[in-house]
Amino acid sequence: MPMVSAEISALAALAGSAIGGIAPLISNRVIQRNMTERELLGREFAERQSLYAEFLRAAAEVYVQATTTNLEKLDGLILLYSLIGRIRLMGSKPVIKAAEEFAHLVTKRFGEKNLSMEDLREVALQPHVDPLYEFSSRCREEMHHLLRYGLRD
Repeated sequence: MPMVSAEISALAALAGSAIGGIAPLISNRVIQRNMTERELLGREFAERQSLYAEFLRAAAEVYVQATTTNLEKLDGLILLYSLIGRIRLMGSKPVIKAAEEFAHLVTKRFGEKNLSMEDLREVALQPHVDPLYEFSSRCREEMHHLLRYGLRD
């Protein structure tokens, strides 16, 4: 019987040492993984924020161009569609849909009668007239979701 007790004590000591040695490795792995996930989330967040801000700036310019002038240069419209392509790479479905709907609105607007500066001012001063409202709202929702849940859906 004493031999069995000694063996059990030895096994318990070995198991305790093994667990004690493995615990820091596991803890280190978990900490490293969490840090990596936070870094990825931070980069993803900053990249999306920059892309969406660039889209909003270009979209506002091309919308004003579409409402006030004839289509003389396609640069603004080309930039808008290239930004939508980039948004498709990382944006959520609601953000992509809102960007595409805005591009459709602008493209359609280029074929319509141009507004005078007086007409443009009147339209701009009307309540709730913001053709980029839907896009910016979807972006804000997506960013809040990213901050709350990370990169996982």
